[in-house]
Amino acid sequence: MINNESIINTNAVRWMTMNIDTLKCTGCGLCELACSYRRDKVFTTMRSSIMLHLDDKRNYFGVMVKLPNDDLILGRPEGIDIQRSGESKDEEGTGAKPILLREACDECGDEEPHCVRICPPRCLSVVK
Repeated sequence: MINNESIINTNAVRWMTMNIDTLKCTGCGLCELACSYRRDKVFTTMRSSIMLHLDDKRNYFGVMVKLPNDDLILGRPEGIDIQRSGESKDEEGTGAKPILLREACDECGDEEPHCVRICPPRCLSVVK
């Protein structure tokens, strides 16, 4: 679970047993593809539990993750935003609707998460 102690000044955000350092994200989308392949043995951005978030107006990439309780975590350079299940936000930019239909992140069970393994800039990491 996320708590205020896990939000640190370097823009790294902790959810479950993983960190997201949004300042390192290049927007390559490999995390989405790795997640979908692990789940369904298909490379598609429409089946992953992790989703790239692009904000054109602010010119940054972030990462959105669906949790088992259907809450959404949006990690972005200015910090973390948690959208609770059933809550709606009237913001510009990429909406959360596509990820609401996806399965929640299960951290790949007992193995190292595939999104962490494949992330080239290492913005995703496992907390030990």
